[in-house]
Amino acid sequence: MEKLLTVLKGLGLFLLISAVVFAVQWQLAENNIFTLNYKIHFLIFVVTLISLLTILIVYATGKKDVIGFIFLGFVVFKFFAMGYIAVFQKEFRLNIVPYFVLYWIYLAVEVVFVLKMVKKQD
Repeated sequence: MEKLLTVLKGLGLFLLISAVVFAVQWQLAENNIFTLNYKIHFLIFVVTLISLLTILIVYATGKKDVIGFIFLGFVVFKFFAMGYIAVFQKEFRLNIVPYFVLYWIYLAVEVVFVLKMVKKQD
């Protein structure tokens, strides 16, 4: 039960942080400060969500010794996904720095969750 509560709390916190990031992007667009493509942001969000769900499910099943390897694999996958987006999305190439800021925000959130999972493992 404790593991399920940890998984749900982690997922809820990630969704809350993501909602704040989407709200900031929306406010920047509404105030004509900066406009980014929501599709690219949503893709970064979905890939990170899949990564976190996988890590949280592995944590809940008790196979904690592979969490680091799963994290490493998803980081590499996400980096290549960003490269794929950079090649095929003109919008991404025009605003590469803000999209990588989004990537790093989601990566930082993921790192914090993985560190907490590894600490709970000990």
